Amino acid sequence: MSISNKNNKLYWYIIILVSLFIFVLFTKNQISSMQIKLDEKEQKEIELQTKRDELQKLNDIKAKVDAKNNGIDKYVVKLNEDELINYIYSKIEEDNLKYTDWISTIRSLSITKWKLNEIGFMESSIALNLRVPSEDRMFKILDFFVKDDSKYKFFIDSFTYPKIEVGSESSYNITIPLKIFYK
Repeated sequence: MSISNKNNKLYWYIIILVSLFIFVLFTKNQISSMQIKLDEKEQKEIELQTKRDELQKLNDIKAKVDAKNNGIDKYVVKLNEDELINYIYSKIEEDNLKYTDWISTIRSLSITKWKLNEIGFMESSIALNLRVPSEDRMFKILDFFVKDDSKYKFFIDSFTYPKIEVGSESSYNITIPLKIFYK
């Protein structure tokens, strides 16, 4: 019985070895194919990470350039004088609706003809004559014209206004000399 048991064990070992051989014989192509695909995947992941790093660098450069060029788009637009006048009048009217005390009035508004300046921009001067009720309102109007997020980029060459007595409630006339540029 022991010989028969030993023969059975030997047959089982042979069957297991033959089946392992057949398994390796038929699956070696799949295993090598899978290994090739895993290597390709790893290579593609490295390439993808390289491209992502490059994209991040480019996005950082773009953000720096955009930060430096902030506001340039205000000079590239073709300006329409009617829209510009409406913009100024609407701001003064909006300001008047916001504050319930005295109102600011536009006495005159003149725009010079566009001309090419020495640095290659089209330039126009705007003389805005206003009657303002207080110094505070005058400063709010001036802030409106020179703030960075306004629709148009105005520059004030020089500005003077009359001396205001402390506690004075009277309104006064001012002239705001504005310049505007576009390309």
